[in-house]
Amino acid sequence: MKTRILLFLALVAMVNLLVFPPQAGSWITPRGNAQMGRLLLQDATDGFRHFRVTSTTFQDNGFVPASMVFNGQIGSSCIGGNMSPDLKWSGAPAWTKSFAVVTYDDTANFTHWGIYNIPPDVTELAENASATTNFPQISNDIFTVGYIGPCPPPDIVPNGIHHYLFTVYALDKKLDLPAFPPGVPAPSETLFRAMIGHVIETAMITGLFSCDNAPAAGCS
Repeated sequence: MKTRILLFLALVAMVNLLVFPPQAGSWITPRGNAQMGRLLLQDATDGFRHFRVTSTTFQDNGFVPASMVFNGQIGSSCIGGNMSPDLKWSGAPAWTKSFAVVTYDDTANFTHWGIYNIPPDVTELAENASATTNFPQISNDIFTVGYIGPCPPPDIVPNGIHHYLFTVYALDKKLDLPAFPPGVPAPSETLFRAMIGHVIETAMITGLFSCDNAPAAGCS
């Protein structure tokens, strides 16, 4: 009798998954202002994740090339190409309505790029897409529109290594951000708050950068 009950419950669970596909999960946010940089699914959902993002510009958990580094001064003075990397993703849920892409320095809690309302049939961004795309972009944390590359202070963390998270968000809707005065782009916080409750899945790739180990970038 007990075995029959267990089999029945398992069958009900399978039917529910087929009829009602999973929507936005329960979300947790990292410390402090980091909640404005990324949204993470709880560990309990990891076994069901097939969404992936890759890049030919850099390897996951590898150091980024000079082409991605900022050209000018933010935390340091850097010489680089300041081009966003190519990104390609696959395995997004079939019910995805739009994508958003965010570049976030998880070490310094700093948003470097945000682009959203990418159609669900688009699965890649070419190198330097930030400078050529027609998709809407938010202002980064130096209040300019588009991508800004790594250029952190060289001595605020051990070895000066910063972790840059390139996250693709699969969303259950096309975003309608609040209106701002003409010529004033939406700040990063507006995008992150708009995504809460609408993220179906995320895919992430991490790039590293350290002025201490990047003489070609001209950090000073």
